[in-house]
Amino acid sequence: MYFLKLVLLLLIVLLSNNVFALSTDRSQPLQIEADQATIDNVKGIAIYTGNVIITQGSIRINANVVTVHYTQKQEIENVVADGKPAKFKQQLDRGDDIKAKAKQMEYDALKNMLHLRKNAELRKVRKGKDISTSSAPRIIYDTQRGIIKADKGSSKTGRTTVTIYPQTSSKK
Repeated sequence: MYFLKLVLLLLIVLLSNNVFALSTDRSQPLQIEADQATIDNVKGIAIYTGNVIITQGSIRINANVVTVHYTQKQEIENVVADGKPAKFKQQLDRGDDIKAKAKQMEYDALKNMLHLRKNAELRKVRKGKDISTSSAPRIIYDTQRGIIKADKGSSKTGRTTVTIYPQTSSKK
């Protein structure tokens, strides 16, 4: 357990440089495409099914079913995406990308937290190459602060795997 905490701390330190999500994403319009949509403005819920694609700035979510909970002011509170797997991508302020996939994703817009459940994977990519990957039954990613927590969640089995790829120096 101590070793796992040490590895996660090391990963957080290594990833903390350049981790912040693209600062302009939240000010961009949100677009949702799907084969079908059911929207209930009284309950503040919208359900999109069939090849769902959500984009907002550099954020892109692909899923089979997406449920969006929103306020009366049309502000998004929570987004749940289910897929085989559901996928998430976002550009960071300094050009790297965060890519994630899981059978279920939940984005808490009020707390800027992305919860990945069931075969979760989170990757940091620079110029098309993985810098690091994390895989676990459950991963929680703080999109504002760049903090990653990976564990087995409610699963009785499963381990967390962290891979940090060596970076070749561009200086010669």
